[in-house]
Amino acid sequence: MSAHALDHDALVDFLARPWNARIATVDAEGWPHVTPVWYDYDVAARTFLVVGRERAAWVAHVSREPRVAIHVAEDVAGRNTRVLVRGRATILEGPVAPSASARIGDLTDRLSLRYLGPNGPTYAARTADRPRVLIAIRAERWQSWTGGEWHPKYR
Repeated sequence: MSAHALDHDALVDFLARPWNARIATVDAEGWPHVTPVWYDYDVAARTFLVVGRERAAWVAHVSREPRVAIHVAEDVAGRNTRVLVRGRATILEGPVAPSASARIGDLTDRLSLRYLGPNGPTYAARTADRPRVLIAIRAERWQSWTGGEWHPKYR
C-alpha cells in the first residue's frame, strides 16, 4: 500500500469520525504547546470548531497568538491516516457557560454525543454551567496522507 493524499470525499469522511485532534499553540515564552481537543469540522467553511475551557492554557495562547496547527490521526488500524492543518484561530464567543449560549451549548452536546456516545450529553449537562470559549480555526494550509508506505519523496 503506497502513501497518498486524501481526496476531498475521503478527507470529509475521515474528519467526521470521532478522532481526538491535537492543537498546537505557542505559549508566552515562545514554546510549542500541544493539547488534545474534540472538534467539529465545518466542510463549507473549511473550519474546525473547538470548545475550550475558559482557563485552559491553550485558550490563553490563542488569545495572544492566533497561528495554530491541528493534527488529526488514525493510528489504530495501521493505515496511518493523518491530516495536518495550519491555520488561524478566532475566538467566536465566550467565555460563557454552555447553558447560557445556544451555540456553545449545541456544539458541546453534539461533541459529547460524538465522542462519548449516548451518555455523552449527561456529561455535558454536568458541566453546562462552566464557562467555555468557542474557537474557529480557519485552515490556511492542508496536508493529508494515508497508506502503509513512505511518501516517495522520503524514500
